[in-house]
Amino acid sequence: MGFDKNEQSNQKSPAARTGFVLRCFCRIASILYYYQSLGTTTRHMNIRNDLQRWVIFGFALALCVLIGIDSMSYYTAKQYGESVEVVKRTHRAMVNLQSALADLVSAESEVRGYVITEDKKFLELHHRSAVEVEIDLKELDNLIYDPVNRRNLASFARLARARLARLQLTVETRQKTGFDEVRSASGPGKVLMDELRQVASQIEDRQNQLLSERNKIARTLAGQTELVIFIGSVFAVGLLVLSMMFLGKHIAQRERLEREVLEISEREQRRIGQDLHDGVCQQLTGVSLMSRSLQQKLTGSLAAEVVQITRLINEGIEQTRLVTRGLHPVPDEPMGLMVALKELVNRLADSREILCRFVCDHPVPIPDRTAATNLYRITQEAVQNAIRHANPKNIEVVLKRDEYQVQLTVTDDGLGMTPKKKGAGLGLEIMNYRARSIGAALAVRSGGESGGTVITCTLPLDSLA
Repeated sequence: MGFDKNEQSNQKSPAARTGFVLRCFCRIASILYYYQSLGTTTRHMNIRNDLQRWVIFGFALALCVLIGIDSMSYYTAKQYGESVEVVKRTHRAMVNLQSALADLVSAESEVRGYVITEDKKFLELHHRSAVEVEIDLKELDNLIYDPVNRRNLASFARLARARLARLQLTVETRQKTGFDEVRSASGPGKVLMDELRQVASQIEDRQNQLLSERNKIARTLAGQTELVIFIGSVFAVGLLVLSMMFLGKHIAQRERLEREVLEISEREQRRIGQDLHDGVCQQLTGVSLMSRSLQQKLTGSLAAEVVQITRLINEGIEQTRLVTRGLHPVPDEPMGLMVALKELVNRLADSREILCRFVCDHPVPIPDRTAATNLYRITQEAVQNAIRHANPKNIEVVLKRDEYQVQLTVTDDGLGMTPKKKGAGLGLEIMNYRARSIGAALAVRSGGESGGTVITCTLPLDSLA
């Protein structure tokens, strides 16, 4: 049959190669985990680097799984292709073997016809059958690689050529002597045909045995491939689940750290504002009172200078209070956001030629001081961006709440979002950052045909719990 000459020594190769692939995969995975674990000893130093290491490790591990599955699949597909070729060669060999036997029987029948009738057309048919036998023997020599069957084929070819030689001797005997002499020469030919049929039977048995072995190898390969694919799929799903859990954990940790950073920043600003209010403002107020008292005791040019000093001190007090209000804009009470937004809108309306109004039909309490402060900062940034870039005439700030969420909307009728300005600038990034830190969602869209921009921040009530 069409097997390679070293096939018998490779019959155990599927299992061996499968084990080799799995061992290589496990070894690579262990090496990756070892180096990853070395990197995680400094996890507390940099969360982002730790996340990158885990992501790289996960992708490398997944790549190893894919390489293992692809290698096994490629090897199995290659073995299946070879099996198909082997089966095709085997069937061709069986057909040629039966054809060679049939041609020998035909050559024997033609010789028998010539001996009886001396009709030369039987000789032509005999020679044609002899040529067909040689062609079949050559085809068999090209199709059979198995060492045992090649030895059987050599015996078959020797016996076939011996039978053809015996038939040729029979023809020559009939031509030279006569019919009676031919009868004495026919005995050995029958013995040769019996041996030929026996050798042909041995070749067929060996072919069927090799086909059965090839079938076992194919079934073994199929089972191992299914096992590797199953293990790889389970591992890939497990790795995906672990990756999602790990990334979710790190994302939650990152959001928590961002929220803490914002809380620390706001807390420091409140502390500085409180210190300015309780310290610098009180001292400046005391100096102002002292200068007024001094003014009453002085006359002339000195009194005028004291009046000017008092005015400058009062201006400093007012500027300090404005700074304090900017550092701590939202009062520490549930309705503090409403109060702060109202003051922001009134301050903008007084200082610029812009119609700015605040709409809040029903009270919207925000008990979370951090969430209230960030919503105020988002509104402040949105309004300042509109004033700086959109040149609006009207700005509207709307605050409302339903049973599921708090919604803050800033609408202007300015230039809107042109294609060149739709990219995320620093102000929009800051607003997105603040919204994410409190669990809110920020949406920016065009105002439609009327122009302008609409910025909406939606905060689920669950985030305030």
